[in-house]
Amino acid sequence: MSGTADEVLGNRYRLIAPVGTGGMAVVWRAQDLVLDRDVAIKLLAEELANKPGNRERIRAEAQVVARLQHPNITAVHDYGEAGDAQAGRHGRRPYVVMELLEGELLSNRLRSGPMSWRRATQICAQVAAGLAAAHERHVVHRDIKPSNIMLTAAGAKILDFGVAGLTGSFDPDDEDGTVFGTPAYLAPERLLGGGVIPATDVYTVGLLVYRCLTDRLPWHADTPTQMIANHVYEPPHPLPDIPGLPRDIGQLVAQCLAKDPATRPPAAYVARTLAAATGIHVVLPGEDGTSTQEVHAPATAVPRPSEPVEATFGREVTVPRQRAARRRSRRAVLGAALAVVLAVGAGALAVWKPWEPRPACSIDYYSRPEPADGVDRGFAARIVIANSGNRPADPWRLHFLLPGGQEITQITGGLATWERVGGGVRMTGAYALPPGKALTVGMNGARGVQPLPTDFTVNDVACDTRWADLRRGATLPPMTDLVNPPKDENRPKATTPPGPPEGGGPPGGGGFDGDRPPPPPGEDGGGGPPPSGRPTSTAGPSPSRYVQNRA
Repeated sequence: MSGTADEVLGNRYRLIAPVGTGGMAVVWRAQDLVLDRDVAIKLLAEELANKPGNRERIRAEAQVVARLQHPNITAVHDYGEAGDAQAGRHGRRPYVVMELLEGELLSNRLRSGPMSWRRATQICAQVAAGLAAAHERHVVHRDIKPSNIMLTAAGAKILDFGVAGLTGSFDPDDEDGTVFGTPAYLAPERLLGGGVIPATDVYTVGLLVYRCLTDRLPWHADTPTQMIANHVYEPPHPLPDIPGLPRDIGQLVAQCLAKDPATRPPAAYVARTLAAATGIHVVLPGEDGTSTQEVHAPATAVPRPSEPVEATFGREVTVPRQRAARRRSRRAVLGAALAVVLAVGAGALAVWKPWEPRPACSIDYYSRPEPADGVDRGFAARIVIANSGNRPADPWRLHFLLPGGQEITQITGGLATWERVGGGVRMTGAYALPPGKALTVGMNGARGVQPLPTDFTVNDVACDTRWADLRRGATLPPMTDLVNPPKDENRPKATTPPGPPEGGGPPGGGGFDGDRPPPPPGEDGGGGPPPSGRPTSTAGPSPSRYVQNRA
């Protein structure tokens, strides 16, 4: 066990007795000798303290939670490192000082069976309100589950931000293929890789509501392997009929459990809807808890599955529904899930490697002749760059060679900067390219002898490349920003670049039949609309994302 009774940390906190044990730390009741009050001390397990990554994780947790002030989030008071200073940093154990909560863990309460729907919706409304406040500060908890919720006289309190991340960053736990979390409460995107997003917490709130109302999860699973497959593939069972439960709660839970995170409602909307079910007040971003005690039902009902979700959650932009990307096969997920390693003990953290990093990419290159002032044998081109691996390319760097004396004069689309490097061109993306997504950039220049570039790589990984050498006047695909990649049947047919045309005439028609290119990403057969907040790029560079090449 980490720590001993009567041990004093930082010449201030005297350990009294352990009150909980998790996968990485022991929580102690302690006495603050300066302020003469009892506090909770989260002390990193001794066997983990000599790993720098673990020390940084618990320190980052303290910094994150200290910035959050909300009645449904456990307050952090202090951070320190205990041990012999002469032993160096490797001999010291980090600890976090938090408010001591008197109450019962939700996980313990659920052992006695399901609770009344009124109590369940009140607890989950408070949890959602706390998460909404965290999301307002760009913090995502990523490990919401019953053992991380404390029921106190003042309401539900969210515990343990040990695996929290900042919105828009890429999952720091996944860099080596390892995922931290609890199999029963993992959103699909945690298993499939990608960025840290608030919708991950909304998914687990949906699971929490379902569990509190029914004493079970919305799928049957006998093993962690099946749990993982359920999250990724299996639709949840709808809530059973519960006498008195407002009908829109069942609809809300279904929306929270959507496989596609883009279709889940924001946490603030979830909190309002759950609070309105029994008329309680919750503190949401922009409120101080005293401004109003009135509770209003949401202005709009939870949408039917066929309606665009964004149009009903108070958002200004309506976008078409996107299907969840099935980036990996069922067999791959199930096979990878066999690597699960479960920690022993109540509240323990499960750690497993769903799959090892597998970088992969595909390139579709479209080129057509185009007159240009002062340019001999000018051309315009589109490059469709797709991440077909299982890890984000952050940032993505595209490199290709120009073997026929081509000259590049401009990269358009606002998605990358570029430079000439060693007989070719290197582009660096303005932001990451997630798994299962594609984007399209434009290019202009002079053809030279060989009309098409070769040897495309993304982050030094050779890409599956297809070429389409179009006829003059043919339509090029539009420039797009993070859409689903084109299906294989809609990609160009040529798998090797056509050589120079005989007799030196203008090249043409090498990549497919006819003058029209295959449907570009985002149209019939391939891809979909870009996610909200990242509009499709249809013309010149965007000043906010594009830095003009000055080479």
